[in-house]
Amino acid sequence: MKNIFISVVYFKAAPLIKTGYLNPIQAGRALGRHAFAEAIGDDTGVNISEKNISWNELTALYWMRHNVDAEFYGLMHYRRLLVFAEKPPKRLAFSEVTEREIERYGWKDELIEKACEGADILTPQTRDIYLPGLPEVLMSAGEFYAHQHHARDMEIVEDIVKARFPAIYPFLVQVLAGRKVFFNSITVMRKPLFQEFCDFLFETLETAEQRIDTSGYDPYQKRIWGFLSEYLTNAYVHYAKAVHDARVRELPLTWGMRPRPQVAPEEVLETARKKRDAVVARAAAEGGDINVVLSVDDRYAPHAAVTMLSALKTTETPARLSFFILNGGNISEANRSKLTETVTAAGGRLEFIDIDDRDLRFLPLNRDYVSIATYYRLVMHRYLPEDVDKAIYIDADTIVVDPIENLWDIDLEGHPVAGAPDDAGFHQARRLQLSADHRYFNAGVMVFDIARFREMDIAADVLSAFRKKGPYIVSQDQDLLNILFENDTKILPLSWNAGTRIYRANPLEPSYSEEEAYEAARAPSIVHFTDVKKPWHTKCTHPFTELYWDYRNLTPWAETAGEARKRRLIQKARRLLRARDRRFERKLS
Repeated sequence: MKNIFISVVYFKAAPLIKTGYLNPIQAGRALGRHAFAEAIGDDTGVNISEKNISWNELTALYWMRHNVDAEFYGLMHYRRLLVFAEKPPKRLAFSEVTEREIERYGWKDELIEKACEGADILTPQTRDIYLPGLPEVLMSAGEFYAHQHHARDMEIVEDIVKARFPAIYPFLVQVLAGRKVFFNSITVMRKPLFQEFCDFLFETLETAEQRIDTSGYDPYQKRIWGFLSEYLTNAYVHYAKAVHDARVRELPLTWGMRPRPQVAPEEVLETARKKRDAVVARAAAEGGDINVVLSVDDRYAPHAAVTMLSALKTTETPARLSFFILNGGNISEANRSKLTETVTAAGGRLEFIDIDDRDLRFLPLNRDYVSIATYYRLVMHRYLPEDVDKAIYIDADTIVVDPIENLWDIDLEGHPVAGAPDDAGFHQARRLQLSADHRYFNAGVMVFDIARFREMDIAADVLSAFRKKGPYIVSQDQDLLNILFENDTKILPLSWNAGTRIYRANPLEPSYSEEEAYEAARAPSIVHFTDVKKPWHTKCTHPFTELYWDYRNLTPWAETAGEARKRRLIQKARRLLRARDRRFERKLS
């Protein structure tokens, strides 16, 4: 065996990946964190373990430099790992660590050794640089750093490298001017190169630490040294290749997804049905109307009927529910009649409000399934009746499971809006350069203080936000609402907007915790079909698909018995073909 030492860095408890060459390292153990069994602590020997909060995985790298003697040194992250398999799979993501994943991605000593043969440096594959959701807008590495972090910090680092490492400096310029890098500082290097790299990296960052004041930085930006190291690592690899004739080999990178919550799909569906069937309608209690607003065009009329009917069937006082449908005048008279019939038969009220969308047409539409109607909620305060001071806004691809009164009664605590955290919220917030204190919310279910909106100059605020952030706006009105109400939003429990990704492994960085995801998946209050595969599509395997059809088959858009049989057969077949679902369901049974 070769003398290869590759650290797999862990910050929190997770299944350990451990072989003769892959060594689990617990970063930041000196900070008093619970020790992970079988993981090496970075707090022994010469170390900077106590700096882990701002230095991230670099504390493990520092520990290796000063305490390990090997032929090859490597650094990986428990959620970001090189793929050593000779035939890498197309799917480069995992949610659990089993023998299947170990085999699939080649985390075996013989394959690691083979990858090192004939190479001096292993890195992830370089990729184009763009903001999440904007692959068509390429950026240079310098532009990307300036967008995501504090541009001045990189300027200071450039000055340090220019003065202390003049031979490497041109390659840092090359990296910052280029549009391709690898991220995460993941590498495997032969000993002489590793030692030179570490000495360059830590001298640069330690010098920068003396010059950069991070006292006013938020917790995310205080991880500055880890962010800077990504660009310095790329610069050193370019330098080593050009000056030392280092043989650089790029390998695929796989990433760990947040695992799906451990809930059984059949059980959560049955629980929702039992809640609905236990409701006994009664006369409206005191408390006034509950105003519920939807933005709907003609093609979404059947789904709006499902949403409204689910709210009516799960409340004890349907007479309190007053629905308003915002539209651009394109809902047919036939569909208006069907929607009215559905709502009134269930005890509610419905009013159509036509919106003049001419002053919204400058706003972006960059998703095929999204229409201009998505922006109607930005102007609804101008069209709703004067006595409507508060409203619940809800997308027409939702199903209400718990009494909507419970959402209505949530105290906004002085905030103009309330929303639940989004399943890609972290990256969404970074794309828009929002404060780390702001939890980016999903706009599919929200509560609006309409009275406050009427006091605000929303039109001017929207134009200002669009002027400043227009190039970065991807999620239409959702982005605009998050910009407008940054740090001024009441955050709802995730259960009130339980999106599709809480029922499967999530490759994104959500703005909610694993605990929040579990509670919402176990007991959703409103189910939101956020995927492009909706329950009316035969390709949809969402656990609440049948609940959607429960309601739809009570509307004028009911399916025939033959259509239902065909749909169920297709959906059953698709579920059976999903190996991951089968394994998950066996685990729960």
